[in-house]
Formats: sequence, C-alpha cells, structure tokens
Amino acid sequence: MEKLGLSGAVFLLTLALTFAAAAFARIKAARPSASHDIEDKDWADEDLAGRGLNRWLVGLSAATTGNSGFIVTGAVGLGYAGGMQWLLFPLAWLLGDLIYWGLFPDRLNAAARQASATTLSELLTHGLSGRTAKLIALASALLLVVFLSMYTSAQWLAGKKFLSGVFDLSEVSALLLFGGTIVLYSSLGGFRGSVYTDTVQAVIRIFGTVVALGAVAWFALSDHAAFSANLESVGPEFWRISPHGSLLAAAGFVAGYAGAAIGFGLGQPQIVTRYMAGASPEETRAAKWIYIGFLQGTWLAMTTFGILLRGVMPDIADPETGLSLFFQSYMGPIATGIIFADVFATIASTSNGLLVAISQALRRDLLGHVLGQNRSSLAITTAFTLVIGLGTIAMSFILPGSVFSIAVDAVSKIGAALAGPVMIKIFRWRHSGISLLAAMISGLAAAYAWTLMGYSPAFNEAGIGIAVSLLVNLLLCGAGKPADRAD
Repeated sequence: MEKLGLSGAVFLLTLALTFAAAAFARIKAARPSASHDIEDKDWADEDLAGRGLNRWLVGLSAATTGNSGFIVTGAVGLGYAGGMQWLLFPLAWLLGDLIYWGLFPDRLNAAARQASATTLSELLTHGLSGRTAKLIALASALLLVVFLSMYTSAQWLAGKKFLSGVFDLSEVSALLLFGGTIVLYSSLGGFRGSVYTDTVQAVIRIFGTVVALGAVAWFALSDHAAFSANLESVGPEFWRISPHGSLLAAAGFVAGYAGAAIGFGLGQPQIVTRYMAGASPEETRAAKWIYIGFLQGTWLAMTTFGILLRGVMPDIADPETGLSLFFQSYMGPIATGIIFADVFATIASTSNGLLVAISQALRRDLLGHVLGQNRSSLAITTAFTLVIGLGTIAMSFILPGSVFSIAVDAVSKIGAALAGPVMIKIFRWRHSGISLLAAMISGLAAAYAWTLMGYSPAFNEAGIGIAVSLLVNLLLCGAGKPADRAD
C-alpha cells in the first residue's frame, strides 16, 4: 500500500503538470498575441493555434498524438506473444514515414494556408462549389467522426486496462476515471492545449521509455538462467523476423503497413492539423526527424520490452497489461510511478488529440452553418469536447475487440478513404467534385472488400484503398494539373 501511495504521488504530479499546460493554453488563447491583428481570421482562429507552431511543437505533438495507447499496450503485447516478427511493424511504418515526410507535411501546410483551411474537409472542398462540394464535406466529416470515435474508444479501453490493473479498480470505475480526467483537460485547453500537453507528455514518454527498457533488461540479466530457459520454451517461431518464415510474407507485411503509414499521415486529422498549424512549410518540414525519432524510438523500445518480458514473466494472461504489471511486481515505487505517468501520458496524448479533432469536424464541417461565427469560440469548443468525450466513453463499453484491432481498423479505414483525395488536392492533380467524392467512396469500399476477403493480415487495406481511390479519380478526370476545377 505504501508503494502504491508513493507511485500514485509521482503519477499525480505529472497529471498536475498536464493540467497546468492545458490551463496555460487556455489563457494564451484568450489573450491573442499583440503582434497579430485580432481581426485577422488566420490569427484569431484558435482551431490551429494561430498557425504559428515551431518544429519542436509540430514534431513532438504529432508524434505523441500518433503514438496512441497501442504503444504501451498493443506493442508490448505483440512483442510478448509474437516475438521478433513484430519488430517489422515499426520498421514498415518507418518506410512509409520516410516516403510521407519527403512528400507531404510541408505541402499540407502550404495548401492549408492557401485555402485558409482548418480541417481536412475544408481542404478537400477548396476550389469546389455546389451540391457535390457539400456532399464531400458532409461525407468526409461523418467518416472522421465515426472512425475517430472508434479510435478514441480504443484509447479508453487501453486506459481502463492501465488503471484497473494498477489501482485495483473495477473496469467501469477505471474507465470513467481515466476518460473523465482526459475529457476535462481536453475541454480546458482546446487545440492549443492539446499541442502543449502533448509536448509535456513527450518528455514523460522519453524518460519512461528509458526506465522501462533499462529495468526489464537489468532484471533479465540478473537471473540469466531462468530468462534463457523461459525464452527457449517459446519455440522457434518467436525468433523469426518474417511471418511464418517467408520472405514474401515479410515483403507483403512491410509494403502493406508502409502504405498504412502514408494513409495515417494523410487521413488522420489529429495528425494533419499539426502540420497545417506549422509556422511555415519550411518549419513544418524541419520537424521530420523529431517526429520520426520519437515515434520509432518509443515503438521499437516497447516491442523489445515485450520480447524481453516473455523471458522474465512467461505466464501473463493479458500481455497488453505487461508494462504496468512488471513494474508493480518487481520495481520500486518511484520507478513504478514514472511508468504509471508514462502509460497515462501515452494514452492521454492521443485521446486528447482525437477529442479535439472530432470536435473540429462536428463544429466546423457538420454544424458550421448553424453555429456561424461562434464555431471556434472557447465556450463552444469546451461544450463539444465534453459531449464527444462522454459519448466515446459510453461507446467503449459496447465496442468489441482489443486495443490493437480497434485502433488498426479505424486508422486503416480512414486512410483508405481520405488519403487518396488529400493527395490529389495537395498535388493539385486534375479532379472534380464528382471524381473526388467517387475516390473517397471507392477507397473505403475497396478497403472493406479487402478486409472481408481476409487479405488484410498479408497487406493492410489502407494501401489498397489509396490505390483504388487514385485510380478512380484518374479514370474520371485524367491526368494533369488543370488551371481550374469544375464541380
């Protein structure tokens, strides 16, 4: 009990820092910088924090938002249960990220500035008019609200596993406490608060990752004989870097998840808005290695932690709880408190970004004509974030599947539907309202068909959806960059 109390104190300290960052953002949002005209729409609009984020805020905020509860639950569980092959997952994602950063973030920033766009829907409909443009805005916003709500619910499930395991709470109590805490500070800070709290949580995440990997390695070495015996009993599949020992299967796995990474970067508004909010295209592009270094470092470390944990604690019933369970069982209260804070920060940063993104889609794209000039006010933002947070908490009680399966499905479907159309817009490829809407629908349909045929484990459906959506647009409009686009 004494250990739990001290660990809880460390955890509460980091939680206080998170609320302080959100409160600071609230104060800053209420008092715009004197260097910018408050009547200037681009600077007064707090939905993108004045489009003034530097490379560190862009890179760390995007990476912590992208990290998600999967890193401290799913990645650990996959390493524990599946072994070395799951190191291919972040490496495949790295390939996609390298392609993505070479082509898109600075262009996203420039395109958003040119279009005065705050959301993905506003970017997609720029230059279009009429009924089809309204349908694109409606369809993209509805798609984002549905799938991002599922993704948010996966974060609540990860948080429930964390709190119920650590503090011996019932699942309902853990879910309500975890979700309620994040909803409160998300409502307080808005988009700017999301960026600031992400940055605080990134520092916690880096420190926690070093502590976690160092601790499990030290414990493994302290009883090397038992560690080796436990791993030898797992079987040879655990040590194969390619699925089923097949190079072809490995190539398909890498290509599929590289495509998913590109789709993730183009279709996830909680990530895209960070690039849109950069101070300039050049400053946004300069965030590349900050983003990639943080994301890859934490992901590879947590998968490796799961692999090593299999030799230390070979009989964990739910491997996704392995990180907190190991520290509860073997480590001191300070280290355990740091890990509690680390797990919370990882899950909370994504949940926070998702709540803000869903709020923007609802306020600006679905109900913008009703709310008018009030759609970006702090009071409206707070109210919407509260309602969305409570709704997604309720959804998590009934949503089937694991953290991994729900998160990957939601991310893949959004990428399949929206990554192609966003690519078309930022490269200014020939398109019309009809072709863009058809690209969106066909990409999502292809992803579902691919999933129903059972091919997703071999090649992620996001890559298929992107290819189909680009092909459909090409067939309807042809190639080239027109001077103007018709609806």
